[in-house]
Amino acid sequence: MRRSERIIHAVRIPRYLPVGVVTTAWLMFMVSFFLPATDIVEMDNTPPGTALTGWQAFTTSLAVFGQPLTFLLILKMPRMLLLLAFPFINLMMLLAPVAALAWEEAWILSGWFMLCGFVPWLLPKAIAGNLFAGFYFWDVSFFVMSAGCVLASIACKQAYETEIQRLRKSAA
Repeated sequence: MRRSERIIHAVRIPRYLPVGVVTTAWLMFMVSFFLPATDIVEMDNTPPGTALTGWQAFTTSLAVFGQPLTFLLILKMPRMLLLLAFPFINLMMLLAPVAALAWEEAWILSGWFMLCGFVPWLLPKAIAGNLFAGFYFWDVSFFVMSAGCVLASIACKQAYETEIQRLRKSAA
């Protein structure tokens, strides 16, 4: 028996556990948009130093795409390119529950979500600003989603194994 098969058979994963973990990750992600996330820029009609909510930070990162000097800024600060990845990262997380729970090889996505969780830590404070609860909820949601993908994959493989064993017994 291969090592991966031993892991799959070592602990029986209830089918509802991956659903709960993936749902928790997605809800953390969604809640993060309503919490204070960063104070890197100031919004109109707010006092100086007011933190942006996650949604405001997201729309600000989208606004960077429309700036004509974005290319020059990236040349000056290559890490700025990471900031441009955030809209795509958010889109992937928005669609993640469907992929994580429907795809039997969802464990492959776990590496992607781990990477997405580490990317924000590569940004210097000059780009990220002071970070607040919304940022941490947002960031941790990627690690929780990664765990959910692994659990979903294992649970799926266990369900297939159980079904194969049931079919073998009925055929015999």
